[in-house]
Amino acid sequence: MRKWIDLFLFYATVIIVVSGVVLYIMPHGRVAYFTGWRFLGIDKDGWTNLHVIFGILMVIVAVWHIIVNFKPLKHYLTKKESIYAALITIIISAGTVAGVQPFKSVSDLEEYIKNSWEVSKTEIPIAHGELLTLKKFCLELDIPLNEAIKKLKEKGIQFKQDETLKEIAAKNNTTPDKIYEIIKKNSSQNSTLILKSGVGRMKLEEFCKKNNYDLDRVSKILKAKGINFSKNQTLKDIATANNLTPADIVNILQKAR
Repeated sequence: MRKWIDLFLFYATVIIVVSGVVLYIMPHGRVAYFTGWRFLGIDKDGWTNLHVIFGILMVIVAVWHIIVNFKPLKHYLTKKESIYAALITIIISAGTVAGVQPFKSVSDLEEYIKNSWEVSKTEIPIAHGELLTLKKFCLELDIPLNEAIKKLKEKGIQFKQDETLKEIAAKNNTTPDKIYEIIKKNSSQNSTLILKSGVGRMKLEEFCKKNNYDLDRVSKILKAKGINFSKNQTLKDIATANNLTPADIVNILQKAR
């Protein structure tokens, strides 16, 4: 019995560790889905499902392990080491939730790695736009539907207006971002719509640089509004500290144009 438990725990642990590392380093969901990102031939959903299924399996086997080894475990729980282990667990949990160092550095490293992927530089006009139908997608981005249809036909893309970009991409053995590249406007694309995706994770200085905002002017506007901030803070952190949303901050910053 214990041999089976040990073997199941070992293999489940291997899968959970590998899938956990992949989920830790993979691009953000909006990027992974829109660009059709894959690792070892498996997409984001595949890795997530692996992690969840084997996580559940590990819980089942762990409960089984506790039942089989309950007597020695009961003995361990009465020792002082049990108190120390519980305290360490509580400290790590509280530190992680509170976002304090050194636990925050783990999240910061994750963010850095996710943003370092080449696909993370891909223009994502709308978060999870791949789930919108072609008609709805064009409507959201103010792209004339007839022009989009014409461009797709010129490229030999097979599609229906009521199909999502994800479905169109799969049918044509490509990715949603490639479909967007075909149908998007060139120079007239509304830049404010681009800000819908992932803007909250951008630092204020990075946001200004990327969108050609004058940082000094932005700083004056934010101070005039009584908003506390640092150029190294993300828009999400600035918004949270001032009881606002990232969208509120963006709307204020647009005045700095």
